[in-house]
Amino acid sequence: MISIGKKIISAFLEVDEQEEPLAPRENRAQPDDPIQPKDRAGDRFTGHFDKLLSDANIPGPDYYEFARMIAVMQAIPDEAARYNAAFAGLQVQGLDKQRLLDTATEYLRILSTDAGQFQATVDAAFKEKVNGKEAEAEQKAARIRSLSQEIAQLQQQIGSLQEETRVSKDKLSAGSIAYSTESKRRQEDIRRDIEKINQYIH
Repeated sequence: MISIGKKIISAFLEVDEQEEPLAPRENRAQPDDPIQPKDRAGDRFTGHFDKLLSDANIPGPDYYEFARMIAVMQAIPDEAARYNAAFAGLQVQGLDKQRLLDTATEYLRILSTDAGQFQATVDAAFKEKVNGKEAEAEQKAARIRSLSQEIAQLQQQIGSLQEETRVSKDKLSAGSIAYSTESKRRQEDIRRDIEKINQYIH
């Protein structure tokens, strides 16, 4: 994965790539439905997770294809019927229940690993973009106290640094919340599917 940290953090700003695969269960639009509006940060993270899972797609029929088949079968009102129909469609291609559960667990592991990488990137970004600017602002404040002739100029610089700090905090916090929400939703989707696979498929 190339510079996963920078790619994820850039989603806070102006990255806006989207792909179709494996959207959250509740948000999976049916083929003829318009794409439901989402907040910009959440929309960018949807694209991130779609690409992450698409790139990780295991060769051959597995949970990834199973989840996509369920998504396009929303017209079938009975949930058990949808799960069994999707399983039956892939069973003829060699999918069995154990592989379905094993690969679902593998996608959970991939999401968990990605979440760890994301958190490490957020921590580093806070250190660079927030803590560094706060320290610089304090240094300039100390200089103001000792060099009164530079007060006006330094106060203007402090104001700019504080505004940059606030903007960085807001963007990082909003992006972190959006990421965590999307990550938890994806993981819950898969856990719920695992329960239902065990419940409905025998």
